[in-house]
Amino acid sequence: MVAGGCIISGTDIYRTVLGPRVRIERWARVDESILMNNVCIGSNATVHRAILDKNVVVPEGTTIGVDREHDLARGFVVTESGITVVGKEQEVRP
Repeated sequence: MVAGGCIISGTDIYRTVLGPRVRIERWARVDESILMNNVCIGSNATVHRAILDKNVVVPEGTTIGVDREHDLARGFVVTESGITVVGKEQEVRP
């Protein structure tokens, strides 16, 4: 499906804001998040309560916002309320 310049393919999206040119692959799950311009979410990835800045690529099977300690170890910011923030063009490792 193409919606407002986004490509969404067989995925679950709930309470999420999508910027232009966002791509979300099959079997990914994104909820309660904000995805800025040109973000790509790989298949089987999970993004929960996160803000992903421009040009962030989330590899296949990766989780963001699920394990606070893992997110902090990868260099992401996690707010006191539990929102994970991934900076512009920041590398996301599984």
